[in-house]
Amino acid sequence: MGELSASSFALICLFVVMVSLAQILMKLGVGSRRVVSSSPVGTFRNVLSAACQPLTVAGLMVYVAATLVWLYVLSRVPLSVAYPMMSMSYFLVVFLSATLLRERVDWRLAAAGLVLISGGVTCIGLGMG
Repeated sequence: MGELSASSFALICLFVVMVSLAQILMKLGVGSRRVVSSSPVGTFRNVLSAACQPLTVAGLMVYVAATLVWLYVLSRVPLSVAYPMMSMSYFLVVFLSATLLRERVDWRLAAAGLVLISGGVTCIGLGMG
């Protein structure tokens, strides 16, 4: 395990796209349904029902595939380098949530938060030497 090669960076980017897509699919599968019930059994039943929706299942499958990509990444890249790069998914999920799910995003606050995240990841990267 050494430096971050172009192929390793591409695999991390693939992972980020996959987990972001998985989140969107799971959200579409769950939709706006309420899963919390007045009883624990009812809540469990509602969560199980949401988990069995086709888009939720598709999201879970993409997430499993992304995990396999991540395991391969970890075999090639130090965790201290790879893990902070996962934060790129925050950018993509916010963007996809606003565009595909039509969620309302206060872009001034979102941009400020994303800049702070980027700054933190940059500091970690610079500290890796």
